Amino acid sequence: IVPLHPIAEAIISHYRKEQERSEEQQTVKEKDDNLVFHRNCSRSVMDAKLSIVGKACGICQRLSYHMARHTFGTMSLSAGIPIESIAKMMGHASISSTQVYAQVTDNKISEDMDRLIAKQSEKEKEMAEREACESSDIVICKMEETA
Repeated sequence: IVPLHPIAEAIISHYRKEQERSEEQQTVKEKDDNLVFHRNCSRSVMDAKLSIVGKACGICQRLSYHMARHTFGTMSLSAGIPIESIAKMMGHASISSTQVYAQVTDNKISEDMDRLIAKQSEKEKEMAEREACESSDIVICKMEETA
């Protein structure tokens, strides 16, 4: 089971309501099929439905499910979600399939480098503080010994 994002849930809910109003749903109910997107639905029909969602979101570019999967994979990776989790969300058995969809962006590489530099600076600062404390402890101990 893959958890759904609330936006995806809202889109599916809207789509199911439309299905109930159409004759297509009558056939589906007879088959006891609870799928949102049926097996006999062509890629062009699915892409047309995605374009409707895109237009509702203010996206004028022609959309496809293939493009949507690439975008989801890349945005998830850029958000710092582990690729293993993204693979599960996308229904992939292994991360090798996910790596095709989830591309590392230049912005993500820059952010990761900035995080690495910040972590390195933090460690250097901690070490300097530790060394300063250790040397001041030695001075205090020597002062106590001479007193």
